[in-house]
Amino acid sequence: MFNIKIINNFRYSGTLRKTDESDEWVINHNHTAEKNDLKSALLQIYTIGQVAFLDLGEKKIENYPYPTEKYGLLIRCHSTEVYYRYEEKGDIILTIDELGCYSIEVQNGTAVEIKLPELSIKN
Repeated sequence: MFNIKIINNFRYSGTLRKTDESDEWVINHNHTAEKNDLKSALLQIYTIGQVAFLDLGEKKIENYPYPTEKYGLLIRCHSTEVYYRYEEKGDIILTIDELGCYSIEVQNGTAVEIKLPELSIKN
């Protein structure tokens, strides 16, 4: 599980939805929102798209031996991924700036930018 603080400095509002339940919260523009004890979630901000927070539990992403903490979270935004691992509970600060650019800061554990294929062909 993880906690998230979203700082929305963008001109539009959005929503954060728990993907394992029907809970949904409005993330107003020029406001900060905090949600605790999430597993997986989907953030959608009007005009700039979605950020998916996918709970990995103790599963590791193949070919990425680092980070090494016990629990994992994959954060996917367009064609960019962040692999975040933590002990006990994760803490994330996601900031959306005035231009609609996202940045992530973690309070414990390790976050690294990785590259996963969006689509692949299997023979």
